[in-house]
Amino acid sequence: MLLYNYLTVYGTSYETTHKLNNPKKFVQWTEDNFEYVKYNPRKDVNRYGLSITSLDGGLSGIPDLDSLYEYNKKNGTTIANQDINTYTDVYYASPELQQIIEPWKPWLGRCHYLRLDSGGFFPEHYDINKLDYGFEDARLIAFVNKSSKDTMKFIYSDEVINVTEGSLYYFNASKRHSVFSMTDNCIMIVFCLRFDEHLFETIIKNYRMK
Repeated sequence: MLLYNYLTVYGTSYETTHKLNNPKKFVQWTEDNFEYVKYNPRKDVNRYGLSITSLDGGLSGIPDLDSLYEYNKKNGTTIANQDINTYTDVYYASPELQQIIEPWKPWLGRCHYLRLDSGGFFPEHYDINKLDYGFEDARLIAFVNKSSKDTMKFIYSDEVINVTEGSLYYFNASKRHSVFSMTDNCIMIVFCLRFDEHLFETIIKNYRMK
């Protein structure tokens, strides 16, 4: 936990050196080749996902695009982000996607495209389990499409974060945050990573100085 906190020396959210070369191409490619499914289907919100990793390598979204807390509670299971680590056809079909994932593969668990259509949102929440001090998890997000402040609000500790489309960001998901989309096809890629000292070193090495 102490090592994780050291990351905040550089900021609680910051851009890495990794970028998607043509983020618009990613949008068209996913829509032409795959079908997004409802994200957390218990909630009537305009949120959809496409699994890059899943529990079984399939694209059903179950349970990889569900709330794991709610899914586990309902089914008596204990599935965690790190259990969702089998690559899907979405990963294998895209060399450019593989390229941006490659540096993070030793730690990668649940990973997916997330699409918010107009009115889609995530209310204020924490992604990190603050009650289990052995729980070490980190988040990266690649902002792929319609990520400007005019179309999407990524609110982090009451501050609207200005992001660069196509860039990959680290953020401390143990701090409260929310997301709101004012348009269709607001798309990002979410990486859930098992945190350890080697991931710490990799994130620091890929910190983009401005």
